[in-house]
Amino acid sequence: MERIVIAFGGNALLRKGDDQTFETQADRAEQAFQKLAKVIEDNEVVISHGNGPQVGSILLQNESAVRTVKPMPLHACGAMSQGLIGEMLSNGWDRVRFRLGISKEPSVLMTRSVVDPDDPAFSNPTKPIGPYYSSDESARLQRLKGWKMREEPGKGFRRLVPSPIPVDIVERNQIVSLLREGFLPVASGGGGIPVIKTPAGYTGVDAVIDKDLASSLLASIVEATTFIILTDVEGAKRNFGMENEELIGKVTAERLQRDLDQGQFASGSMGPKVRAALEFIKRGGKKAIIGSLDNATKVAEGKSGTIIEAGSL
Repeated sequence: MERIVIAFGGNALLRKGDDQTFETQADRAEQAFQKLAKVIEDNEVVISHGNGPQVGSILLQNESAVRTVKPMPLHACGAMSQGLIGEMLSNGWDRVRFRLGISKEPSVLMTRSVVDPDDPAFSNPTKPIGPYYSSDESARLQRLKGWKMREEPGKGFRRLVPSPIPVDIVERNQIVSLLREGFLPVASGGGGIPVIKTPAGYTGVDAVIDKDLASSLLASIVEATTFIILTDVEGAKRNFGMENEELIGKVTAERLQRDLDQGQFASGSMGPKVRAALEFIKRGGKKAIIGSLDNATKVAEGKSGTIIEAGSL
């Protein structure tokens, strides 16, 4: 029996062309768990997940109802998305396990990720969120709320927020306890709710934490032997989009680090996943795999995807 952290990418619940209804996402969750049922039954598994489309919808709802309901801060919207997605995942897993006679129950845990208030990201917000605004509305929000905005040609202006590095998970002990008691924890959704530690306790901050880095930290904290990132492609590739494009299969951390340093992986797609996998290995993890959700069973068995093994960094 292994201890494994499995990070669902956005396509676990929504794929290109899907409508964003609750029912569609719930069906996608069930499909994902069908592929992972044996792995979950035979191992200690923690599920983590993204929340981009869901928290984006919550922010749009915030904005649409601003004249009748006071909007919630970004960190609270992240917490809402954890509960929303947690219901989808719990119901999806329950349908699968009831069908297969598996007793392991899901447990969704509200999870806070600790960030450093001195993280340079706070002085240089770069992550666009929420709706697009006109030039006049953007100027008003900058003046009224102090938001940093960036124009996207042909679309309008969007709010930029920090993306700090997670340094700890507040609910670390609860997650390990759930594993030991035989549950399937769903934790660190959307990178976790960003909080800073103060003398009086923890307080939420408006930021977006990279979900892959947070899942990697989670895997290290629970002392997982394997960290799996499931996405919509078969693995990391060298020379992506070129004639000599090459799928990376089994690779040492040292070689993959060299590829990353050489700019092989785009910062907005595969780059964060590769970085998260390498961080897990650097902190003592044995194996990290980046692979396709469609091939989830083979990925979990180490027979598909980019398989990163411990090696000199």
